[in-house]
Amino acid sequence: MQASMYAGSKGPAQTYDSALNGTPDSAVATRNMSIADRLIADSEPAYLIAEIGHNHGGSLQRAFEMVDTAIASGADAVKFQTRVPVDVYAQGSQPGAYGFKSDNPNWTDGTYGVHREKLEFSHLQWEELFEYCREKRVTAFSTPFDFKSLDRLGRLGVPAFKIASGDATNTPLIRHAAAVGVPLIISTGGCNQAEVDTIVNVVSKTSTSFALLQCTCIYPAPTDALNLRVIESYRERYPNVVTGLSTHNKGWAPTLTAFALGGRIFEHHYTNDRTWKGTDNNFSLTPGDFSALRTACDESLLALGNPDKAQDEREKSFTIERRKALYWNRTIRKGQQISTEDLIPLCPGTGVSPHAINRLVGRYAKRDITERKRVDWNDVD
Repeated sequence: MQASMYAGSKGPAQTYDSALNGTPDSAVATRNMSIADRLIADSEPAYLIAEIGHNHGGSLQRAFEMVDTAIASGADAVKFQTRVPVDVYAQGSQPGAYGFKSDNPNWTDGTYGVHREKLEFSHLQWEELFEYCREKRVTAFSTPFDFKSLDRLGRLGVPAFKIASGDATNTPLIRHAAAVGVPLIISTGGCNQAEVDTIVNVVSKTSTSFALLQCTCIYPAPTDALNLRVIESYRERYPNVVTGLSTHNKGWAPTLTAFALGGRIFEHHYTNDRTWKGTDNNFSLTPGDFSALRTACDESLLALGNPDKAQDEREKSFTIERRKALYWNRTIRKGQQISTEDLIPLCPGTGVSPHAINRLVGRYAKRDITERKRVDWNDVD
């Protein structure tokens, strides 16, 4: 793999006096980070991640095909999931354990751990997949769920790590990831504010750039549980941290809201076919959905503009047509004192503004004036 393709670009160290108030302890750069030379900042387009995850069902060919459609749909990056299941799931039969049993039709096996084993690629397959992404010139990385997987991805030269919500409190894994030196994208589903503060404090002690994604740990996530205004809170509390959304919602419209609130990194589960087996396929965005999201976010960036209120040059002619200027409402004789009833605002607005009416009332006409003639300051003394 070419180092330049997957060289993570470090942002400036982000340090805080206290994560409890989010106040910088020194002058730091503005809110931005880079992944594989792609700048992510408030002024930049949305960074859209097609989370292929395990939706490939363990098929390398299917993964290749999903990479292709994600690129065509406007994804900035494709992302996968990497596990050594025996190092992730404890032995036992309770939900979340390796031996948990279910008749879930989307599983590849009735035992959860075995289901997960069947979705994993060998090291050689991972090499092939990342090489394929390199050839297609798309940024590709993965979520490591354990230390062995993180080290494997590091050896493969990924340009970033995604930390799943389930590992948001796994600070040993986060520290290990930060030590690699590539940017981190950290989901915060299921977290409270103190836990997010801990994440920020841990990573801020390193030189690794990172982003925080609002997330709701429900699959699929209902719209009323997304709490997108957390993005506003993150932006205020951590003023130098890029924010965004990792979502399990079936639609993309809420993501557009998150973009308007200031999020810039967005991760959506992605599939070529929602009917495929797999834990996440049934609520993932399809290529058509993802393409629509790309277009909507790009148009929204243009629409947001800037906060300074000023007339756009393109507004000028339309504004003049629709604005009003003062005209004489009746015939005026020389020497006549001007009253409010003598004046009327009419389109177009090329003349004395109606706002100036009080500067005319009480003055005297310098000459005879024709009804409905546009007011001129030379009409009065």
